[in-house]
Amino acid sequence: MAPKKTPAKKAAARKTPARKNLATAAKVVHAKPERTYAPLVDLGKFSRKQLAELMVAAGDAPERKTYFDFQEERPYVRDGQKVHLEVSRDSQMFDYRDENGGRVERTMVTLPPKLREQIQEVTGEEQPIVTTAIIALASWACQELKKTKRRLVVTTATDDLDPVRKQVRKAIVGRSRKQR
Repeated sequence: MAPKKTPAKKAAARKTPARKNLATAAKVVHAKPERTYAPLVDLGKFSRKQLAELMVAAGDAPERKTYFDFQEERPYVRDGQKVHLEVSRDSQMFDYRDENGGRVERTMVTLPPKLREQIQEVTGEEQPIVTTAIIALASWACQELKKTKRRLVVTTATDDLDPVRKQVRKAIVGRSRKQR
């Protein structure tokens, strides 16, 4: 018996693709990205005194003697040179701002209020020549570290309020940007 032939199916007619409108794609490609920011802390929930305390670094707390935390250790050798001063990578200066977000306590170098007080104490002057005092003290400290064969390890002062301090600074800067 001869095999049955199945009737051939007609090929489906191909539709030509519709032209796509690139205007919608262009809007997406050329649109500015929308930024979403984390919600800012409400500055109104802090009293003026609390806000003043949060707007300075942990090293400026009234009960502290110095701005940074210091440890004295024996020097070590790195790449053939003795290391007498070690400043940790996370030791950064605080960004002092006023209630309007403007930077305060600034010179060419940020000078924390606690350090200004210390310089005033050792010079016995209300308005000392701060830059000269800093350079003189730094020069003397370098010589002293070498002479006594010590290494000074410097780390940033931290406290429990650090996360809140960061939120307050962000809120102040955000508020000042909105007011511009």
